Amino acid sequence: MSESESLVCPNCSERSPAGYILCPYCGFDLTKIVKAAQRVRITFKESFSRIWRGFFDPRQSKGLFNEVGANPDRRGAILTLILVSMAYASRIGVYAIKVSSTTWHDFHFWYALFFPFVVWPAFFLLALFAWFILSTAIWLLAKTLGGKAGYRETMSVVGYSVSPLISGSLIISLIIVLIGPPISSITSITSDQFILFEFLYLPFIALAAYHCGNGLRASHLLSEPYSYSISGLMALLFIIFYLLPLIL
Repeated sequence: MSESESLVCPNCSERSPAGYILCPYCGFDLTKIVKAAQRVRITFKESFSRIWRGFFDPRQSKGLFNEVGANPDRRGAILTLILVSMAYASRIGVYAIKVSSTTWHDFHFWYALFFPFVVWPAFFLLALFAWFILSTAIWLLAKTLGGKAGYRETMSVVGYSVSPLISGSLIISLIIVLIGPPISSITSITSDQFILFEFLYLPFIALAAYHCGNGLRASHLLSEPYSYSISGLMALLFIIFYLLPLIL
């Protein structure tokens, strides 16, 4: 066995065959060392490719999050949050224009069009806050159930897993344009019609939970029931805190 095909156990200093997750001499957990040896640097192009596959083709979820779990990439996760925030801002803008009585030649129309993009950094800050909270909760739950990944891997999985919310906002924006309320029917985005459109977001949150479950299974080496239960619980809490203020 060559040195390039083995790993040095930090506990007993013996060489273990590459791929072992437990040292055969002392039983030390080598999971983190094995994963670190398998990692490669993720380029910006590869990060964008991960995001594209995450929201464009859900069928690739398991393969994609095997990659994310093995090679965490927080830069790509942050880029995902930026795109989610921008997509959400555009949806608010589309709805504001749809329910307004302004025209293309009206100053207020352009104000409604561009104002959401002026305030999207606030949406991004909220997304960052939710990312840290969810990542912390998921990491603690996963570690309690025997998860092997660190906080960095968990943040990467959670960040990439919300990519379906990008396509969700874009699709809902299109629905609002095509079949949304008539121009003079409502005056506020807190109306029942707006809340109804928000409920269309739920399938995309469920898909994000599915992505996250696949990522937990790959990064934390948890069983599928544990992985999907954790991600499903976090999605349910997110839905409650997201929709409850609108309903009340």
